[in-house]
Amino acid sequence: MLRRSQLPPHDRVARSRLLKHLAAAQPLARASLVSMARACGKKTCKCTRGEKHVSLYLAARLGQVRKMIYVPPSLEETARRLVANSKIVDGLLDQMSQAQLERFVALKTRRQGRPRR
Repeated sequence: MLRRSQLPPHDRVARSRLLKHLAAAQPLARASLVSMARACGKKTCKCTRGEKHVSLYLAARLGQVRKMIYVPPSLEETARRLVANSKIVDGLLDQMSQAQLERFVALKTRRQGRPRR
């Protein structure tokens, strides 16, 4: 395993950004935002004419069950921030994982070129 100082610069940057993001305790949620349009059922409402009510939901897994959690308008910005922070962390983890896999494949290739004892 390489020490941090031996990592290529782009790996060190990704690792530092990830640790900085996590250390700052940025709230995150592994979820997706879903916009849904529905009819309320009132006979005099605009939705009976086709202008449905649009609501925002967080689609998330709670335990083993996938849930749609309603997001009130007052919490929409918070929900968007939770999802955005999760995407940042996922992207940084993916960068780090790809770099490690590339190093592993290179190491494997070098070792397969050596004669067996």
